[in-house]
Amino acid sequence: MFRSRFVAKLLKILGAGLLTAILCSCTGASSSKHKIAQILLQYHRNGRFSGSVLVGYGDTVVYEGAFGCADETWKVANTPLTRFQIGSLTKQFTAALILELAQQGHIDLDATLSAYIPDYRRDVADAVTIRQLLGHSAGVPDFVHRSDIMQIVKEPAMPREVISKYCSNALEFTPGTQFKYSNCGYLILGVLYERVTGESYADGLQRLTARVGLTDTGISGPRAIVPRLATAYVVENGQQMKAPYIDWSVAFSSGAVYSTVRDLWRWRNELLAGRVLGAGAVKEIFALRPFGYSFGWHVGRTDPAQLRTFLVSDYDAQPTANNANLLLASHSGDLAGSHSCMTLFLDGTWTVILLDNHDSKSLPNLAAEILNALLIKF
Repeated sequence: MFRSRFVAKLLKILGAGLLTAILCSCTGASSSKHKIAQILLQYHRNGRFSGSVLVGYGDTVVYEGAFGCADETWKVANTPLTRFQIGSLTKQFTAALILELAQQGHIDLDATLSAYIPDYRRDVADAVTIRQLLGHSAGVPDFVHRSDIMQIVKEPAMPREVISKYCSNALEFTPGTQFKYSNCGYLILGVLYERVTGESYADGLQRLTARVGLTDTGISGPRAIVPRLATAYVVENGQQMKAPYIDWSVAFSSGAVYSTVRDLWRWRNELLAGRVLGAGAVKEIFALRPFGYSFGWHVGRTDPAQLRTFLVSDYDAQPTANNANLLLASHSGDLAGSHSCMTLFLDGTWTVILLDNHDSKSLPNLAAEILNALLIKF
Protein backbone atom coordinates (compact mmCIF):
# COMPACT_ATOMS: atom_id res chain seq x y z
CA MET A 1 0.00 0.00 0.00
CA PHE A 2 2.83 2.33 0.91
CA ARG A 3 4.56 1.52 -2.39
CA SER A 4 1.45 2.34 -4.44
CA ARG A 5 1.06 5.70 -2.66
CA PHE A 6 4.75 6.40 -3.23
CA VAL A 7 4.49 5.62 -6.95
CA ALA A 8 1.37 7.78 -7.28
CA LYS A 9 3.14 10.67 -5.60
CA LEU A 10 6.13 10.32 -7.92
CA LEU A 11 3.81 10.26 -10.93
CA LYS A 12 2.22 13.50 -9.82
CA ILE A 13 5.54 15.22 -9.17
CA LEU A 14 7.66 13.90 -12.03
CA GLY A 15 5.29 12.68 -14.72
CA ALA A 16 4.93 9.15 -16.02
CA GLY A 17 7.85 9.37 -18.42
CA LEU A 18 10.49 10.33 -15.87
CA LEU A 19 9.13 7.79 -13.41
CA THR A 20 9.54 5.06 -16.02
CA ALA A 21 13.24 5.82 -16.27
CA ILE A 22 13.69 5.91 -12.47
CA LEU A 23 11.87 2.63 -11.92
CA CYS A 24 13.95 0.97 -14.61
CA SER A 25 17.07 1.77 -12.61
CA CYS A 26 15.87 0.88 -9.10
CA THR A 27 13.56 -2.12 -9.17
CA GLY A 28 15.85 -4.94 -10.18
CA ALA A 29 15.84 -4.29 -13.94
CA SER A 30 18.79 -5.55 -15.95
CA SER A 31 22.07 -3.69 -16.14
CA SER A 32 21.31 -2.83 -19.77
CA LYS A 33 18.06 -1.12 -18.79
CA HIS A 34 19.86 0.67 -16.00
CA LYS A 35 22.56 2.00 -18.32
CA ILE A 36 20.03 3.10 -20.94
CA ALA A 37 17.97 4.86 -18.28
CA GLN A 38 21.04 6.67 -16.94
CA ILE A 39 21.98 7.99 -20.37
CA LEU A 40 18.44 9.10 -21.19
CA LEU A 41 17.92 10.79 -17.85
CA GLN A 42 21.18 12.72 -18.23
CA TYR A 43 20.19 13.91 -21.70
CA HIS A 44 16.75 14.91 -20.41
CA ARG A 45 18.15 16.85 -17.46
CA ASN A 46 20.51 18.68 -19.81
CA GLY A 47 17.60 19.69 -22.08
CA ARG A 48 18.79 17.42 -24.90
CA PHE A 49 15.93 14.92 -25.01
CA SER A 50 12.22 15.12 -24.30
CA GLY A 51 10.13 12.45 -25.97
CA SER A 52 9.71 8.68 -26.28
CA VAL A 53 12.26 5.91 -26.67
CA LEU A 54 12.32 2.19 -27.42
CA VAL A 55 15.41 -0.02 -27.46
CA GLY A 56 15.15 -3.59 -28.70
CA TYR A 57 17.40 -6.61 -29.06
CA GLY A 58 16.27 -9.15 -31.63
CA ASP A 59 12.49 -9.19 -31.34
CA THR A 60 12.50 -8.28 -27.64
CA VAL A 61 11.95 -4.82 -26.17
CA VAL A 62 14.83 -4.14 -23.79
CA TYR A 63 13.79 -0.65 -22.73
CA GLU A 64 10.75 1.51 -23.33
CA GLY A 65 10.06 4.88 -21.75
CA ALA A 66 9.27 8.54 -22.16
CA PHE A 67 10.40 11.89 -20.79
CA GLY A 68 8.91 15.36 -20.60
CA CYS A 69 5.58 16.65 -21.81
CA ALA A 70 3.54 16.03 -24.93
CA ASP A 71 1.66 19.21 -24.05
CA GLU A 72 3.35 21.84 -21.91
CA THR A 73 0.20 23.90 -21.38
CA TRP A 74 -1.68 21.08 -19.66
CA LYS A 75 1.44 19.20 -18.49
CA VAL A 76 0.45 16.02 -20.30
CA ALA A 77 3.35 13.57 -20.10
CA ASN A 78 4.89 11.87 -23.12
CA THR A 79 4.38 8.09 -23.17
CA PRO A 80 5.35 5.25 -25.53
CA LEU A 81 1.89 5.73 -27.08
CA THR A 82 2.41 9.43 -27.82
CA ARG A 83 2.31 10.20 -31.52
CA PHE A 84 5.08 12.41 -32.92
CA GLN A 85 5.72 13.98 -36.30
CA ILE A 86 8.61 11.84 -37.54
CA GLY A 87 9.92 14.12 -40.30
CA SER A 88 12.19 12.37 -42.76
CA LEU A 89 11.49 8.91 -41.34
CA THR A 90 8.52 9.38 -43.66
CA LYS A 91 10.86 8.53 -46.55
CA GLN A 92 11.10 4.84 -45.61
CA PHE A 93 7.30 4.56 -45.97
CA THR A 94 7.32 6.41 -49.29
CA ALA A 95 10.10 4.16 -50.58
CA ALA A 96 8.14 1.07 -49.53
CA LEU A 97 5.06 2.27 -51.43
CA ILE A 98 7.17 2.90 -54.55
CA LEU A 99 8.86 -0.50 -54.27
CA GLU A 100 5.44 -2.12 -53.97
CA LEU A 101 4.40 -0.50 -57.26
CA ALA A 102 7.52 -1.93 -58.88
CA GLN A 103 6.79 -5.38 -57.49
CA GLN A 104 3.29 -5.21 -58.95
CA GLY A 105 4.66 -4.25 -62.35
CA HIS A 106 3.08 -0.79 -62.35
CA ILE A 107 6.41 1.04 -62.61
CA ASP A 108 9.99 0.34 -63.65
CA LEU A 109 12.47 1.74 -61.14
CA ASP A 110 15.00 2.33 -63.92
CA ALA A 111 12.55 4.16 -66.15
CA THR A 112 12.70 7.94 -66.33
CA LEU A 113 10.27 10.23 -64.60
CA SER A 114 8.68 11.30 -67.89
CA ALA A 115 7.03 7.88 -68.21
CA TYR A 116 4.85 8.59 -65.14
CA ILE A 117 4.58 12.38 -64.80
CA PRO A 118 4.58 13.57 -68.43
CA ASP A 119 3.71 17.16 -67.51
CA TYR A 120 6.77 17.58 -65.27
CA ARG A 121 9.67 19.68 -66.57
CA ARG A 122 10.65 17.68 -69.66
CA ASP A 123 14.45 17.97 -69.71
CA VAL A 124 14.63 16.85 -66.08
CA ALA A 125 11.95 14.17 -66.43
CA ASP A 126 13.77 12.63 -69.40
CA ALA A 127 17.07 12.46 -67.49
CA VAL A 128 16.09 11.25 -64.00
CA THR A 129 15.11 7.69 -63.07
CA ILE A 130 12.88 6.59 -60.20
CA ARG A 131 15.78 4.70 -58.62
CA GLN A 132 17.91 7.86 -58.63
CA LEU A 133 15.15 9.78 -56.85
CA LEU A 134 14.95 7.05 -54.21
CA GLY A 135 18.71 7.22 -53.61
CA HIS A 136 19.13 11.04 -53.70
CA SER A 137 21.41 10.82 -56.71
CA ALA A 138 19.06 12.51 -59.20
CA GLY A 139 20.45 16.03 -58.83
CA VAL A 140 17.03 17.57 -58.08
CA PRO A 141 17.58 20.74 -55.96
CA ASP A 142 16.13 20.71 -52.44
CA PHE A 143 13.69 23.53 -51.73
CA VAL A 144 14.35 23.47 -47.95
CA HIS A 145 17.46 25.58 -48.56
CA ARG A 146 15.41 28.48 -49.91
CA SER A 147 15.47 31.63 -47.79
CA ASP A 148 11.67 31.77 -47.81
CA ILE A 149 11.13 28.11 -46.81
CA MET A 150 9.33 28.93 -43.53
CA GLN A 151 6.83 31.02 -45.46
CA ILE A 152 6.38 28.29 -48.09
CA VAL A 153 5.50 25.62 -45.50
CA LYS A 154 2.77 27.80 -44.00
CA GLU A 155 0.67 27.81 -47.14
CA PRO A 156 -1.46 24.76 -48.05
CA ALA A 157 -0.78 23.35 -51.49
CA MET A 158 -1.67 20.32 -53.56
CA PRO A 159 1.30 17.96 -54.13
CA ARG A 160 1.44 18.76 -57.86
CA GLU A 161 1.56 22.47 -57.00
CA VAL A 162 4.47 21.92 -54.62
CA ILE A 163 6.62 20.15 -57.20
CA SER A 164 5.60 22.57 -59.94
CA LYS A 165 6.46 25.69 -57.89
CA TYR A 166 9.38 24.51 -55.80
CA CYS A 167 10.81 21.27 -57.20
CA SER A 168 11.16 21.94 -60.92
CA ASN A 169 14.47 23.75 -61.17
CA ALA A 170 17.39 22.68 -63.35
CA LEU A 171 19.42 19.72 -62.11
CA GLU A 172 22.45 20.42 -59.96
CA PHE A 173 24.52 17.60 -61.48
CA THR A 174 24.28 14.77 -63.97
CA PRO A 175 21.92 12.14 -62.50
CA GLY A 176 23.65 9.14 -60.98
CA THR A 177 27.07 10.79 -60.60
CA GLN A 178 26.87 11.93 -56.97
CA PHE A 179 24.77 12.09 -53.81
CA LYS A 180 22.85 15.11 -52.58
CA TYR A 181 19.96 14.76 -50.17
CA SER A 182 16.76 16.20 -51.61
CA ASN A 183 13.33 16.39 -50.02
CA CYS A 184 12.04 17.42 -53.44
CA GLY A 185 13.01 14.00 -54.81
CA TYR A 186 10.65 12.31 -52.35
CA LEU A 187 7.89 14.86 -52.95
CA ILE A 188 8.11 13.95 -56.64
CA LEU A 189 7.87 10.26 -55.69
CA GLY A 190 4.68 11.00 -53.75
CA VAL A 191 3.14 12.68 -56.78
CA LEU A 192 4.25 9.77 -58.95
CA TYR A 193 2.54 7.35 -56.53
CA GLU A 194 -0.73 9.25 -56.76
CA ARG A 195 -0.57 9.49 -60.56
CA VAL A 196 0.10 5.77 -61.04
CA THR A 197 -2.37 4.44 -58.48
CA GLY A 198 -5.15 7.01 -58.69
CA GLU A 199 -5.33 7.04 -54.87
CA SER A 200 -4.00 9.60 -52.43
CA TYR A 201 -0.68 9.09 -50.70
CA ALA A 202 -2.53 9.15 -47.37
CA ASP A 203 -4.80 6.31 -48.48
CA GLY A 204 -1.87 4.29 -49.78
CA LEU A 205 -0.01 4.77 -46.51
CA GLN A 206 -3.06 3.75 -44.49
CA ARG A 207 -3.51 0.61 -46.54
CA LEU A 208 0.18 -0.33 -46.17
CA THR A 209 0.36 0.29 -42.43
CA ALA A 210 -2.96 -1.39 -41.67
CA ARG A 211 -1.77 -4.52 -43.45
CA VAL A 212 1.06 -4.95 -40.95
CA GLY A 213 -0.86 -3.87 -37.86
CA LEU A 214 0.28 -0.28 -37.39
CA THR A 215 -2.51 1.63 -35.65
CA ASP A 216 -0.76 4.89 -34.75
CA THR A 217 0.92 5.84 -38.03
CA GLY A 218 -0.59 8.16 -40.59
CA ILE A 219 -0.70 11.52 -42.27
CA SER A 220 -3.33 14.20 -41.85
CA GLY A 221 -4.15 17.80 -42.59
CA PRO A 222 -2.92 20.58 -40.30
CA ARG A 223 -6.38 21.25 -38.86
CA ALA A 224 -7.23 17.60 -38.22
CA ILE A 225 -7.62 16.38 -34.65
CA VAL A 226 -5.06 13.62 -34.16
CA PRO A 227 -5.44 11.90 -30.77
CA ARG A 228 -2.29 11.74 -28.62
CA LEU A 229 -0.23 13.85 -31.04
CA ALA A 230 2.58 15.70 -29.26
CA THR A 231 2.82 19.46 -29.62
CA ALA A 232 6.18 20.60 -31.00
CA TYR A 233 8.24 23.18 -29.09
CA VAL A 234 11.28 25.32 -29.83
CA VAL A 235 13.38 27.74 -27.80
CA GLU A 236 13.67 31.28 -29.12
CA ASN A 237 15.62 33.95 -27.29
CA GLY A 238 15.89 31.66 -24.28
CA GLN A 239 12.14 31.12 -24.06
CA GLN A 240 10.26 27.93 -24.85
CA MET A 241 7.32 28.31 -27.21
CA LYS A 242 5.30 26.35 -29.72
CA ALA A 243 7.09 25.56 -32.98
CA PRO A 244 6.28 27.62 -36.09
CA TYR A 245 3.20 26.50 -37.99
CA ILE A 246 3.73 23.96 -40.77
CA ASP A 247 1.06 22.94 -43.25
CA TRP A 248 1.64 19.21 -43.65
CA SER A 249 0.37 19.27 -47.23
CA VAL A 250 3.74 20.77 -48.18
CA ALA A 251 5.85 18.18 -46.31
CA PHE A 252 3.67 15.41 -47.82
CA SER A 253 5.56 12.23 -48.84
CA SER A 254 8.90 13.64 -47.73
CA GLY A 255 8.19 14.43 -44.08
CA ALA A 256 4.53 14.60 -43.00
CA VAL A 257 3.96 11.20 -41.34
CA TYR A 258 3.33 10.82 -37.62
CA SER A 259 3.95 7.65 -35.60
CA THR A 260 4.88 6.21 -32.20
CA VAL A 261 7.93 4.30 -30.98
CA ARG A 262 5.77 1.19 -30.65
CA ASP A 263 4.44 1.43 -34.20
CA LEU A 264 7.95 1.99 -35.58
CA TRP A 265 9.15 -1.02 -33.61
CA ARG A 266 6.39 -3.16 -35.12
CA TRP A 267 7.23 -1.77 -38.57
CA ARG A 268 10.88 -2.75 -38.05
CA ASN A 269 9.93 -6.29 -37.05
CA GLU A 270 7.49 -6.79 -39.93
CA LEU A 271 9.89 -5.26 -42.44
CA LEU A 272 12.91 -7.37 -41.48
CA ALA A 273 10.78 -10.51 -41.33
CA GLY A 274 9.70 -9.93 -44.94
CA ARG A 275 6.04 -9.59 -44.02
CA VAL A 276 5.66 -6.09 -45.50
CA LEU A 277 6.78 -6.60 -49.10
CA GLY A 278 8.41 -10.02 -49.06
CA ALA A 279 11.88 -11.35 -48.30
CA GLY A 280 13.29 -10.11 -51.61
CA ALA A 281 12.27 -6.56 -50.78
CA VAL A 282 14.29 -6.64 -47.55
CA LYS A 283 17.49 -7.16 -49.56
CA GLU A 284 16.52 -4.35 -51.93
CA ILE A 285 15.59 -1.88 -49.19
CA PHE A 286 18.74 -2.47 -47.13
CA ALA A 287 21.22 -2.99 -49.96
CA LEU A 288 24.64 -1.35 -49.83
CA ARG A 289 24.54 1.34 -52.54
CA PRO A 290 27.39 3.31 -54.16
CA PHE A 291 26.49 6.51 -52.28
CA GLY A 292 25.44 4.90 -49.00
CA TYR A 293 21.69 5.57 -49.27
CA SER A 294 19.03 3.00 -50.12
CA PHE A 295 15.21 3.22 -50.29
CA GLY A 296 14.67 5.71 -47.45
CA TRP A 297 17.57 4.49 -45.30
CA HIS A 298 21.21 5.38 -44.80
CA VAL A 299 22.80 1.91 -45.04
CA GLY A 300 26.43 1.04 -44.48
CA ARG A 301 29.18 -0.41 -42.33
CA THR A 302 30.88 1.23 -39.40
CA ASP A 303 32.56 0.39 -36.10
CA PRO A 304 31.95 1.58 -32.54
CA ALA A 305 34.56 4.34 -32.84
CA GLN A 306 32.84 5.80 -35.92
CA LEU A 307 29.23 5.01 -34.98
CA ARG A 308 28.41 8.55 -33.91
CA THR A 309 29.78 9.97 -37.17
CA PHE A 310 27.74 7.46 -39.17
CA LEU A 311 24.47 8.32 -37.40
CA VAL A 312 24.81 12.07 -37.80
CA SER A 313 25.56 11.85 -41.54
CA ASP A 314 22.17 10.73 -42.90
CA TYR A 315 21.93 13.85 -45.04
CA ASP A 316 25.49 13.50 -46.30
CA ALA A 317 25.67 9.73 -46.72
CA GLN A 318 28.85 8.25 -48.11
CA PRO A 319 29.93 4.62 -48.61
CA THR A 320 31.81 3.17 -45.66
CA ALA A 321 34.65 0.67 -45.30
CA ASN A 322 33.65 -2.84 -46.36
CA ASN A 323 35.63 -4.40 -43.51
CA ALA A 324 33.87 -2.54 -40.66
CA ASN A 325 32.12 -4.95 -38.32
CA LEU A 326 28.75 -3.20 -37.82
CA LEU A 327 26.20 -3.29 -40.66
CA LEU A 328 23.33 -0.95 -39.98
CA ALA A 329 20.54 1.17 -41.40
CA SER A 330 19.60 4.49 -39.90
CA HIS A 331 17.72 7.69 -40.55
CA SER A 332 16.85 10.83 -38.67
CA GLY A 333 14.16 13.44 -39.14
CA ASP A 334 14.33 17.15 -38.40
CA LEU A 335 11.44 19.59 -38.35
CA ALA A 336 10.99 22.71 -36.28
CA GLY A 337 10.27 21.32 -32.81
CA SER A 338 10.15 17.66 -33.88
CA HIS A 339 13.06 15.28 -34.24
CA SER A 340 13.39 11.56 -34.80
CA CYS A 341 16.09 8.92 -35.14
CA MET A 342 15.75 5.21 -35.96
CA THR A 343 18.71 2.83 -36.10
CA LEU A 344 18.64 -0.88 -36.97
CA PHE A 345 21.56 -3.28 -36.76
CA LEU A 346 21.03 -5.44 -39.82
CA ASP A 347 22.29 -8.57 -38.09
CA GLY A 348 18.95 -8.47 -36.28
CA THR A 349 20.35 -7.42 -32.90
CA TRP A 350 20.02 -3.85 -31.64
CA THR A 351 17.39 -1.28 -32.56
CA VAL A 352 17.07 2.23 -31.12
CA ILE A 353 14.04 4.44 -31.85
CA LEU A 354 13.92 8.02 -30.53
CA LEU A 355 11.14 10.57 -31.04
CA ASP A 356 11.37 14.11 -29.63
CA ASN A 357 9.03 17.12 -29.52
CA HIS A 358 11.30 19.73 -27.94
CA ASP A 359 13.79 20.53 -30.69
CA SER A 360 16.74 18.97 -28.87
CA LYS A 361 18.65 18.18 -32.10
CA SER A 362 20.71 15.54 -30.24
CA LEU A 363 19.04 12.29 -31.22
CA PRO A 364 21.76 10.71 -33.43
CA ASN A 365 24.31 11.47 -30.71
CA LEU A 366 21.99 10.00 -28.08
CA ALA A 367 21.43 6.86 -30.16
CA ALA A 368 25.19 6.43 -30.61
CA GLU A 369 25.81 6.80 -26.88
CA ILE A 370 23.15 4.22 -26.04
CA LEU A 371 24.44 1.75 -28.62
CA ASN A 372 28.08 2.13 -27.67
CA ALA A 373 27.18 1.52 -24.01
CA LEU A 374 25.31 -1.64 -25.00
CA LEU A 375 28.07 -2.88 -27.29
CA ILE A 376 30.58 -2.63 -24.45
CA LYS A 377 28.33 -4.80 -22.27
CA PHE A 378 27.83 -7.41 -25.01
